[in-house]
Amino acid sequence: MADEFDRRMLPDLIQTTFAVSLGAAYKSVNMLRTPLESFPVMLGEMKSLVELPTEGELTPRTIAQALAGNIMAKSAELMQSCKTTGERFTEDKK
Repeated sequence: MADEFDRRMLPDLIQTTFAVSLGAAYKSVNMLRTPLESFPVMLGEMKSLVELPTEGELTPRTIAQALAGNIMAKSAELMQSCKTTGERFTEDKK
């Protein structure tokens, strides 16, 4: 049973990893090609990482939780974006 799981899972994992890597490389090259357009976008993304909640008490714990939540959300968004971009290059042409 473990062999069946590994045989099915490994090709999907490799394909997903390749798609994310290819998408990240493509996005990086596009940012390097248009730095004046990419710079404000990157600053906005970095600013959104350190946004703190406006309501409630700002204790070190709530600040750390807010920052961790922002980083996790942006990371998931970035991975999905890179995967979608990379899948455009890896999908079968029919």
